[in-house]
Amino acid sequence: MKTTLLKPVDATWLFLETADTPMHVGVLAIFYKPRNAAPDYLRNMAARMREFKVCSEPWNMRLSGEGLTGMVPRMVEARDVELSYHFQHSALPEPGGERELGVMVSRLHSPALDRNRPLWEFHLIEGLERDRFAFYVKIHHALVSFLDSVPTILSMLADSARQRNMPPLWAQPLPGAALDDPEESSGALASLASLGRAGVGLLRASVSPSKARGFLLPRGVPRSTLNRAINQQRRFATQQFEQARIERIAAATSSTVNEVLTYLCATSLRRFFKEYNALPDESLVGLIPVSLRERGSQNAANALAGIRVELGTNIGDPLARLAAVKKSIKVVRDDRNSLPEEAVTPYVLLRAAPMFASQLPAVGRFVPPVFNLKISNVQGTDSPMYFDGARLDAIYPISQLLQYGALSIDCVSYAGTLNIGFTGARDTLPHLQRLAVYVGRALDDLEQLVQSAEDAA
Repeated sequence: MKTTLLKPVDATWLFLETADTPMHVGVLAIFYKPRNAAPDYLRNMAARMREFKVCSEPWNMRLSGEGLTGMVPRMVEARDVELSYHFQHSALPEPGGERELGVMVSRLHSPALDRNRPLWEFHLIEGLERDRFAFYVKIHHALVSFLDSVPTILSMLADSARQRNMPPLWAQPLPGAALDDPEESSGALASLASLGRAGVGLLRASVSPSKARGFLLPRGVPRSTLNRAINQQRRFATQQFEQARIERIAAATSSTVNEVLTYLCATSLRRFFKEYNALPDESLVGLIPVSLRERGSQNAANALAGIRVELGTNIGDPLARLAAVKKSIKVVRDDRNSLPEEAVTPYVLLRAAPMFASQLPAVGRFVPPVFNLKISNVQGTDSPMYFDGARLDAIYPISQLLQYGALSIDCVSYAGTLNIGFTGARDTLPHLQRLAVYVGRALDDLEQLVQSAEDAA
């Protein structure tokens, strides 16, 4: 029986997992049926997908019981993967709108994956209005980086509507699977020790002692509703824009697309919390994950650098808020880019130490939060994609949530659109859909401000 090891950085997500904070990520992909699709199109699709056996890593690998208590969890090949458990075909109740889809995805995303089985699920959902259907895919964070979850799903699609009888995700190798060969275990363990040694040198590698203190001991953030204890239940909402709208605003304000998206999230949060008279006097702080592969190909797939950005939620003037967001992003990127290559991974782990400590049951509630929410923006693909002739209409990332972090806002670009997924703790954010609506209003308002300034010029 084949045995593999999880890389230490990836195994961290297993150690962080609790009943209230399952550490899986998800993707919701929505498709239009092909023109003149037969009434049994989806039934036949499901039947064809079931014909493909689970034969590729890590879809056929499960955690070994003896490896769960070790420093590096061990995975073993499952003798018989019960496909009827991992692949499920469901239908939305009438009228099959965004609300019904959101309710179903929220329910599917809430419970943890069964550790006695391979750590994934795939759901085919039919009954979506306007002759559409959806895939919801759920994968443990230990197997795939959150930033790579959308490219993982895109990898099973084709760039042509003519391609048919396509293999489903579990019949294909997972790009960048986070597994090692057993004989490499000593090297994996040695890498942990090397991180410690490199961490000692991080202060010397930093540009100045004051900057090093900023790296390792980040300033606290205002306590807000987002930093209350959460339970397992989740809510999910979506928003989609034409990418050209964001790009026009970015060009008109000398901003990047990422800066405009961050501003829109900040403006939505300001309006949302003002409604409940719960907006902190200080700015909320967003954690923006950045893949370390920007800095080198030797880093583990799951190693992410989190940059903290002040969102300017305490600033009433919209254009001043945008300027504050741009300034904050520039400062933290300049600081991070000043690190030499060998210091980047230790920087990530050491900087994340307060976040990891906050997840410990005994002490977590005493650890001050280092961010209020997570905001991410992932590059998808510029070209339309298809599965068995069905055109992909939208694709949304669905995040995991850490304890005392009740919200994640995640965006991915696809074929001229920007798709935003809002993952929230159900009891903490009972009106999560309003955040999605307010992001749309923030874009409308900013377009009007820019147009007024251009008309006055």
